[in-house]
Amino acid sequence: MTTLDLSVPDELRLVLRGADEDAILTTLRRWPHWLRAEVGHDPDNAAQVLTVTLITDRDQEATLREILRRSFGMTFPPEGGDVAMLPAPPPKPQRRGLAVRRRP
Repeated sequence: MTTLDLSVPDELRLVLRGADEDAILTTLRRWPHWLRAEVGHDPDNAAQVLTVTLITDRDQEATLREILRRSFGMTFPPEGGDVAMLPAPPPKPQRRGLAVRRRP
């Protein structure tokens, strides 16, 4: 479940949890508008990452919402909140090309 958190004044937080959201992190991690990232570790296993929170200025909200909508089909309510990532579409069947016969 991805969270768009608007509870901190002047900040917008995108909270990613679990391996299912790695695609979002891969897409957005180099976005130049992030101010910082916070990594939440499992208290019993410090090597295990539970959450990644990406933080930007509130003025980037419209752009971030549009990226999430277009790239991942995620539409958050105006007040933010949680949205589940849509399952990846099944792979398209590959079409085999027609064999071309060459004359000897």
